Amino acid sequence: MDSRRDRKEIAFLVALLFLALPGRLLASELTDFLWKTFNFSILLGILIYYLGKPIKEAFLNYSSSVRNRLKEAEERAKEAEEKLREAEERLANLSREIQELKERALENARREREKILKEAEEEAEKIKKIAKEEMDAYFERARRELRAYAAELAVEMAKERIKKKMTPELHERLMEKYIEEMEN
Repeated sequence: MDSRRDRKEIAFLVALLFLALPGRLLASELTDFLWKTFNFSILLGILIYYLGKPIKEAFLNYSSSVRNRLKEAEERAKEAEEKLREAEERLANLSREIQELKERALENARREREKILKEAEEEAEKIKKIAKEEMDAYFERARRELRAYAAELAVEMAKERIKKKMTPELHERLMEKYIEEMEN
């Protein structure tokens, strides 16, 4: 059906050419022109017959690929605009996020400082307790040593006093008293 319509169109164009020719053309020129027109028409008809569909399909494919590319480009442009909008929002919120991060970092640092101070105080208390226990132990040992030394010193002093006061008569009396006690 397409080829009949194309033939009718070609015939119509040839007829229009004949009508449009000026009357001044000579017969040989007219014949020459007609043959050239006829040859051109046949060539055009053959080209349309054999290449019409492929060319039409190529143009349709090309136009559909152009449409698809345009749609893809529009979609990409929309995606890029969305990403740009998101980036602008993030950029706008960036100073707020930085401030929040700073506040969180300061709060964490404050909590960590308090924790370290509390641990240091607990460690200092432990050290004080250990030092007090050690000091108490040293004092107790020193008291015992001092008492022992004082006792030794008292014994020594007593010996010395006894030696000074001890006379042979006193010695004799003490011995007799001791012996009597032993006998009883």
